[in-house]
This record gives sequence, structure tokens and C-alpha cells, in this order.
Amino acid sequence: MNGYKDIVREVLDSGDIDVRNPNDDILLISTDEEYTTAMNVCPGIMVDVRPNKNRLIVSCNFWDTSLMMKLTVDYLLELRKHSLPEPKEIYILDLFEASIGIGFWNQVFDQSFGRPKPGYVEQLMYRCRELTDNTTVSLVNVDINSDKSSIIRKAGRFDNYYSFPFGILYRTKARLLDFKTENSIMNYQASSKHFICMNAMINSNRINLVNYLHKEKIVDSCHLSWLAVDNVGDRIISVINDGACFDYNKPIVLDVKSNELRKNNRQEAVDKFYYLTDSLIDIGIETISDPEDEMKDIKFITEKTWKPYLFGKVGFQYNYAGYYSDLEAFGFQLYDEIFDYTFDKIENHKIRFKEYCKEIKRISEIPIKDLTSQILTIEDKILNNRNHIWNYKFPRPTVLKEYPNLGIGLNE
Repeated sequence: MNGYKDIVREVLDSGDIDVRNPNDDILLISTDEEYTTAMNVCPGIMVDVRPNKNRLIVSCNFWDTSLMMKLTVDYLLELRKHSLPEPKEIYILDLFEASIGIGFWNQVFDQSFGRPKPGYVEQLMYRCRELTDNTTVSLVNVDINSDKSSIIRKAGRFDNYYSFPFGILYRTKARLLDFKTENSIMNYQASSKHFICMNAMINSNRINLVNYLHKEKIVDSCHLSWLAVDNVGDRIISVINDGACFDYNKPIVLDVKSNELRKNNRQEAVDKFYYLTDSLIDIGIETISDPEDEMKDIKFITEKTWKPYLFGKVGFQYNYAGYYSDLEAFGFQLYDEIFDYTFDKIENHKIRFKEYCKEIKRISEIPIKDLTSQILTIEDKILNNRNHIWNYKFPRPTVLKEYPNLGIGLNE
């Protein structure tokens, strides 16, 4: 075991890394006692060389993904250099993003692998293939369709695919527990607005929804947040939608400014007045609701979906075709008494989105007092969903059961 320990230390010492930060560490497990201790931290890379294990697990859930990739490759190179056995299994975990990490993002390694602009997960898979002979390389991903996603099929060289669509749910629950807001719950007795629509990252679909809210005067019945930033928090200056009837570069702030959003995980929090008291329904556009051709078949659910359930609030989000059917399959009850969900089955995005907007329009025309009464009649269903999301043990792939600390943030 000393050889493995020496290699881990050599890689750590050679990298631009602060080993005091467990999120940037390579963690070696060589005994059952070390395994027990390891479950209390959240490393980026875990090396388990206990008897009958010899696994390398890489968690691509941190901002400095390039560093994690290079540390992984450095470890494999050092194993070769010292003639130590290669891992029997390598697991690449990408639990906070869907398949968008494959085929996209920046190039981490100098090689192109014969493919244009490979994504970081795909690049790491290729490097692991180059540096091992008999190792099984598996992907654990938040995409519901991990084995069917067109982007993942382009990579096509993983031995196994494990879907974990609840990665962001586990993260959101962990953060709410950290905020000590797990007992916060919606109060439906005094709302003055039909909806709340929160938008941090701009995309064309969100512009289209907010456009519709303005054109149909629904915005008057809605608390609207519009932070006017892209996915890394930068201001939008390029033209995304020539037909926008509002200035999508101008922020509209309810409670959190764009420069505060990603500090201390504020995107997971909700405002007690705007969200928990003064609006009845949470509406909005999920991250990948209209996949482009290269992202076809991605099925991705984020905190936009999970937060209403966690806070006992009615949510009505727009996502991929069949999204609400998937939520039912996960054990959630739909609010059929309030919404007509037939649009969910429509494959064509433009038609599905149009029908979703029409349903928002219909709901907006119900007097606030009557809508409140309708919602209160299904209070038991809302609370059952809240109980389900907080207490149900959503299924996890075996590797995440064995290493529950890896990248999820909720060690159940």
C-alpha cells in the first residue's frame, strides 16, 4: 500500500492544489478504517485500494474541473511509471449537470482525440482509455437518459452508464439543511400574486416566457426576478432575441442580486415574503427544455423543479416532453385539479411551449381568492409531495450507495 500512498502524495505535491481543501484532494482508502473516515469529507478524487476494490472515482462536480481531470491523469501516469496495477474500475461522476458536459466545455488536455471540441467528461474517458488496458470505465450522470442521450452516444466508449437524476435534489436538500430552512413551508393564506417567476441565467426560452408574461399582462400578476446574466454570472450584451418586448439586459431583483447569487449557494434559497407568502404558484423554464439537435434526448431536472416540492408550494415548470410523466414515475402526485397537463405529451417544442403558456394565461384569469381556494382543497396532496421529497430514499446507483459522500452533499 505504501506505493499507492507515495504516488498520491507525489501527485498532490506536484499539482497547484491546496490539500487542506477536501474538495481539491485525492483521497486514498487502503483500510476499512480509512473508508469510514473518508465518508466524512467530499473529495474530488477517491482512490480505493482495499482488497478486492482497486477503484478510481472522479467527481466532476467542482468549478475547477480541469484540475481534477489532470490530477486523475497524473495518478494513472504515476501508476504506470512505478509498475503498479491499474485500477480495476474507474467511475466518472457528473452529478450536477446533465450530458452537457459531454461534447461541450473547454478542452482540458492537449489532444483532440480526433474529435472537435470534446467535453471534459469525454476527454477524461479517452485519457483513461489511453492509460489503462483492462480497466472498466463507467459514467454516473444526472441525465435520466444517460444511456440514450445523443451526446453520450457520440462518446460511445463508456462500459457502463448509471443514471442518477436526483443529484441536484440531494444537493438542494443538503443546502437547505445547512441554511436550517428545511422546516420552512408555504403559507397560502395571504398571497396577492398568482405566480412567482425567478430567472437568473438568461436563455432564449426564458426570454420567450417573460415576453409572453409582458404581452399578456400576466406580469402584473407575477413576482418576477430577472438577473440578466449568463451561466457564469456575466452580463448579457449580445442580441439573443430581436423580438423581445422587454430589456433582457436590465436586471429585475426581488431579493438576491446577480453578484450575490452564487455566493454561499444562494441559488438554492427562497425569499420568505415573495416565495413563501405572496405568490401562489412557482412558474419558469427548466435548464434544457428545448434541446438542440446535438443535445437531443437529454432529460435534466434541477432545483427549479425540486424547490417547490421541498417548500410545500405548487410548481408549474416547463421542461422536456414527458417531464410530468417522469415526476409521476418518481412518486410525485400531479395537481390535476389546478392544471391541464396534456401539453406535456407534445413532442414539438414550439407547440408544447405555446400550450404551456396558454395554461398560464388561463390560470392568471382566475381571481386570486378563487385560485387560493382551489389550491387549499389539494393541501393534502401538496403536503404529501413535500413529505415524499424529504423522506423518501430516492434510488441511487450502487457506487453512490457505497461512497455516499461523493459529490452529492447529503450523506444519508
